[in-house]
Amino acid sequence: MSVIDNLIELRKKTGHSQEDVADKLGITRQTYSRIEGNDAPLTTRQLDTLASYFGVPVEEFFYGVQNVDKFKQMYLFAVNQFKKAGIPKTKLAKILYFADFYHYYNNLESMSGVLYRCKEYGPLADAFLEITDVLFETGQIQIECLSLGVQMISIPKQLNNIDFSLLSSDEKKEIKTICARWKDSNVQTIVDYTHKQKPWMSCRTNEVIPYELILQENPDHVF
Repeated sequence: MSVIDNLIELRKKTGHSQEDVADKLGITRQTYSRIEGNDAPLTTRQLDTLASYFGVPVEEFFYGVQNVDKFKQMYLFAVNQFKKAGIPKTKLAKILYFADFYHYYNNLESMSGVLYRCKEYGPLADAFLEITDVLFETGQIQIECLSLGVQMISIPKQLNNIDFSLLSSDEKKEIKTICARWKDSNVQTIVDYTHKQKPWMSCRTNEVIPYELILQENPDHVF
């Protein structure tokens, strides 16, 4: 999808009219309509203004709308596969990356559409740390700090009826398969694995990792 396509999708998703956005940009609705129709240019400054207006990173206009609610369900569903001892925070971040990029490899679209960046310890979703904080503060996860700074994340025993309605049966199956693949591996092993993949190797530190890069990966090395 193009920048304009993503802009239109984001505007409609957030319930804004063309006139709302035009007012924010200081232009007429007719001029803004021409932008959406690809008959007038959208400047970098206007993109920055729109990113602030919609409360999203500028990159979202280039990479598509992020479904953070679905990513949150992916997060909880993955944690729920490690009921006995929990899952290390870093391993969880990598499993979610595998889920999104493996889904893209098979379907040319990710599960959640969230942005991942190239970090020292492998790909990390922009939404991961904030969602971790929110889920912890609302009692939907618990975090146990172990030695060497390892944080174990688990679902509280008293938490029942978790909402996974945004995940299809196939998506749940994919996440379960990925979790089973890495269940007995330590954190460093999974980090090293992501470091040998095309998406991480092709990007600079803090750069957004395009989902398309996973298509260059060896089929046996997608997750």
